[in-house]
Amino acid sequence: MNKQNRHCKWLFSLMALVLCQNVVSAADRSIQHFVSEREQWKRLIGVPQTLEGRLSTFSSKSLRFRNCPIPFHFVGNIPKLDSSFKNVEVTGELARENGRLLFNVKSLKKLPSDIEHFVIEETKIDRSKPREWYALADWAKQRATFYDDKELTQKALSAYKMGINTEYRQLLVKQPEALLKLADRAQQYQLDPLLYDTFRHEALVLERQNLSKQKDSDLKPLLTSILKYFPTVKTPQKKDVPKERNQYLKNQVEVFQQADQQTRLRLIRWFYSQLILEGILKNLEAGGSNGFEISDQIAKKLPERTDLVTQYQNEQLEFDFNRIDELPRQYVLDLSEEFLRRKNKVKAEQTLTNWIDFRRKKLDVSDADGRVRLARDMIDLTNDKAGATKVLLEAWELNPKSSEAANLLGRLGFMLQGKKWLNPKEVMEFRNDPIRKAIRNGTVTIGMNRNQIKKVLGAPNQISRSISGGEINELWIYGETGNQDLIIALARKKRAQEFKVIRIKNARVPQESIKEAAKPAE
Repeated sequence: MNKQNRHCKWLFSLMALVLCQNVVSAADRSIQHFVSEREQWKRLIGVPQTLEGRLSTFSSKSLRFRNCPIPFHFVGNIPKLDSSFKNVEVTGELARENGRLLFNVKSLKKLPSDIEHFVIEETKIDRSKPREWYALADWAKQRATFYDDKELTQKALSAYKMGINTEYRQLLVKQPEALLKLADRAQQYQLDPLLYDTFRHEALVLERQNLSKQKDSDLKPLLTSILKYFPTVKTPQKKDVPKERNQYLKNQVEVFQQADQQTRLRLIRWFYSQLILEGILKNLEAGGSNGFEISDQIAKKLPERTDLVTQYQNEQLEFDFNRIDELPRQYVLDLSEEFLRRKNKVKAEQTLTNWIDFRRKKLDVSDADGRVRLARDMIDLTNDKAGATKVLLEAWELNPKSSEAANLLGRLGFMLQGKKWLNPKEVMEFRNDPIRKAIRNGTVTIGMNRNQIKKVLGAPNQISRSISGGEINELWIYGETGNQDLIIALARKKRAQEFKVIRIKNARVPQESIKEAAKPAE
């Protein structure tokens, strides 16, 4: 059995060798090869040769091959030519007549056209051997170039492609280097860019997979390779396409192979962007504490990824929110403003509230100034007037001389009365008291005491006093005797009580009337 297998392998190798020799031999006899050796023509005069090529024109006595400058004259028994003759093979030799070169044809044979020859040779080759495809393609390309034959050019390209694809399928282990060589060959053969881009893309994906297995791998060489083969990756997309991007990143090779050229430009951008992102995120600190720095880099290098810009900004905002007790005042204010800018009013308010609550808990029991500063922020930042009042009253108790505490309490509607701070309601009642209104207006009213009268009118010109039924009465007279302007009657029932105004008379009256007014009222 082994002997039989070895015999078969030897036979196949021999057939392949013969086939390749036939192709080369045909190329050596071709008119294009003959024309390329024209500098040797003089040496070949009289040397028998066999040439083949495409007919250009013919007559009963001669013919011309396409793209060959010398005529071929018939000197032997030549079959009659007609329009069915496309390619012919002639045997003869170069000669010189009348000072010019020509070729004397002794025999002529009709050959298949180049397309027919290609089809025939294609059926003979071992389709599993890339070299045989390349040999056939080389022959077709040389002929197509010499004769400017577009149809044969396409045949050559198809053979090159078959050879490339066969070689790709036979790769036992796909390695980046092998795929890149295959891509270079496909480009050299001027095949469809989609083909060699496919190989290069797969090579880059494999390289990425290899790097992912290494600790602290350097992505820069890979990024350089991507830019080399796909220079458009540096151009950002107009917008992110999450569905397409995610599908591609899950199955890069297959999705890329199935995509058209325009889609591939986006896909390779997603590949490049992912590598750039991985490089940026290597600098992301725990908890996202430098999220804004990361998002700035993303916005600069990957502007289409607005989702990531927002994501890492939010991470830092959340990180800062959770460490509010460590932040200085201006940072807290900026943080709250940032939440407001993002239309998160609840978070903005909570930021300030949490910060103030933390400061309040940290206050020293004897820190009056700290309480004043805290109260000011409670008023200005959170509008917590009730809380600020409590803190300010604590500050006043600690330092009654604090003008800042007094000013802030005044802003809140409080008023110091003696040693007591009246709240806004008490202040309103205090200010609406008839006696105090009268004092402010410079008049005397019922219920005033002595000091209040003096505060408004000063000391009286005369005072008369009488006692009746345990009640002491006084008359305060303003004006000279016989020309009194005002008489104020005061009374006190008990010694412990103070005198209060019970009647007021504005008149000029005789002295007797004054005495009468001093009598107690019944």
